[in-house]
Amino acid sequence: MSAKKKSKSNEPNIKDFTKNNSQKIHSKIFRIIFGRTVAQRMFRIYLILIFLGASLLYCPFSLTDGQYIVYLDPINKEFSRPYTFWDALFIACSGFSDTGLTPAVISETFTFTGQIILLFLIELGGIGLISIFFLIWNFFKKASDVSLGQMAMLQSERGNEKFGNSFKMVKKAIGFIIISELIFAFIYSLWMCFVPAYTQLTQENDVIGPTYDSKELLKCYHNYGKSLWIGIFISISAINNAGFDIFQGTSSLSSYRNDWHTIFQLLIVFQIIIGGIGYPVIFDYLEKLDNKKKGKITRTSLFTKVALWAYFGVAIIGFIIALLFEGIEPRFATNDYSIFSDPNLHREYGVAKDFNKFFAIFFNVMTTRSAGFSTINHNLLSIGTKWTNCLLMFIGGSPSSTAGGIRTTTLIVVLAALCGKITGKKHTSLFRRTISVEKVKDALIVLITSIILIAFVSVLISYSEYYNYDYGKIEADQLLDIIYETTSAFGTVGLSIGITPSIDPFGQVLLILLMFVGQLGVSSTLLSWTRRNPKGNASSYPVEDIRIG
Repeated sequence: MSAKKKSKSNEPNIKDFTKNNSQKIHSKIFRIIFGRTVAQRMFRIYLILIFLGASLLYCPFSLTDGQYIVYLDPINKEFSRPYTFWDALFIACSGFSDTGLTPAVISETFTFTGQIILLFLIELGGIGLISIFFLIWNFFKKASDVSLGQMAMLQSERGNEKFGNSFKMVKKAIGFIIISELIFAFIYSLWMCFVPAYTQLTQENDVIGPTYDSKELLKCYHNYGKSLWIGIFISISAINNAGFDIFQGTSSLSSYRNDWHTIFQLLIVFQIIIGGIGYPVIFDYLEKLDNKKKGKITRTSLFTKVALWAYFGVAIIGFIIALLFEGIEPRFATNDYSIFSDPNLHREYGVAKDFNKFFAIFFNVMTTRSAGFSTINHNLLSIGTKWTNCLLMFIGGSPSSTAGGIRTTTLIVVLAALCGKITGKKHTSLFRRTISVEKVKDALIVLITSIILIAFVSVLISYSEYYNYDYGKIEADQLLDIIYETTSAFGTVGLSIGITPSIDPFGQVLLILLMFVGQLGVSSTLLSWTRRNPKGNASSYPVEDIRIG
């Protein structure tokens, strides 16, 4: 009798042991697949999602008539080539990273199903995969049920410096963004349905030449069903700074570049700003409005001040430089085919030439921050403007936003540290707040790593056979085109000189790498390769000075 009791008392212990052992095995498998640190998990989850998206975009149901064909020019069907898995992977990565670079014409290559898949990738990448997960989680569980590890992932993706506020901040910011997407989508659908716009043609079917209005109206005109779908796609693409569109042809927003259509462009710019300034900034101002109604006064965070000043400051400086190269002084345009040097010849700007020219420069500067939409052919920009665009794309938008690049706050911290060094200050400060030495060091690492990465990838692509068409360009122009494409990928912008379709698979893989780094962020990418507890972390060597430049 006692033996039976003893055996029964041991049964729960055996079950507990089996259960604990099973949990340990599952935990070990999870760590092997997804990594140990927050950065490693985000890196691998993003990678898995991109490959899943590429697989779906490679299925016959995603392709027009199930045909594996890429149409490079929708007007002339002879400009085509086979559609490969590398194309699907490139587009999936470009969609998830909200870049917009593509080797195919989206409207011609993909079916409605394929476009929906691409749109989901854009939304997941823009709002944030982890953020969307927690938004869904909130419907089923309370915020208090979220573990510290999960909260750390949320903060790393779209959070701010205050750890405890991340869940509340993301919830409010995502709600604001989704409502904005719906409102703007409705406005776009009405505009495209009732305001006439024309398809774009190039002179003598010249792929790289300037475009002008044809006599053929866009298919969405007086077709509300088509206008609504394009409006939804454009709204989500714009607020996520993706730059993808599904208009017929390869001319992006060129059909809406003139006269009254500048209002349409201005709406796009509003969405670009909403997506590019960052979740913490949106949350800060929503909180300010709520507290103002309650009679409370709240202080604007340092991040919000720096992010806003940097975002609009860079835009203003870029606009002034663009005016010098393309507007006020056309003689600065060193390219014989400058888009502003002879608007009558190219018929780029309709009737109100001066206003449309001015607004085209403004839209170009705003879209280079991370959006990727274009109303003009960037191949026709002057060399000075191209270099300026490269710089703007390299800087990008704010952290915790849909933008890529080194981020505006990184630039400001580095400049503040430089000014502090010149003026002999011991500490780096912004808005009467001291920036820690660790943050300054991180900013410098991000800047230097980004420069090295873009230079390295540009050199490798220049060695590959990326140029299949002879446009009579000199080697210096080709190098600038490559740098333009690489900074566009790194900044997750999507603006292109037109060489993406002719880059070979090796070059496409390099651009995929840049887009991925731009989406994840340089800091998170570097951290994804580090151990949780690096060896030698607790020890240090004796200090000794060394002369530097």
